[in-house]
Amino acid sequence: MLTLGIDPGLHGALALVDGDGMAELVADLPAIRDNRLAWIDGGELQSMLLGALHGRPCRAVVERVSAMPRQGIASAFTFGAGLGSILATLQTLHLPIDLVTAAEWKRALGLSSDKRASLDKARLLFPGVDLSLAKHADRAEACLIAHFALTRRTGGSP
Repeated sequence: MLTLGIDPGLHGALALVDGDGMAELVADLPAIRDNRLAWIDGGELQSMLLGALHGRPCRAVVERVSAMPRQGIASAFTFGAGLGSILATLQTLHLPIDLVTAAEWKRALGLSSDKRASLDKARLLFPGVDLSLAKHADRAEACLIAHFALTRRTGGSP
């Protein structure tokens, strides 16, 4: 069984991990922009996943996100549109979807909100994945979400 971890957002990422915890695909989420509105490109996301899954069973674990205090209305709308695009795409692929809060998966892995710590942990767990830049924090978190889901399901230690 494959596990797909998704850190949502226009600069978000996905990580597809096999049952042994090896990353098969780590990529930034594809986005479409139209003036001030932007959303996740569901068609491109679907193509990426179909190409990687090859008909194998998979479950998706998506970080449960919501609007932040003091976040602007337009920004919150864009964030919601992106999350909706992700969830709709996963549903069209008939993937089971689990939602997990950042607090839950980060606490289980001994992390805080520090993106550098997430990068460091993901670099240790996924040495073959390109996480060389600070901007790869979303890729790192997608890997960690998948790792969290895999270890939680199998009872392994984070």
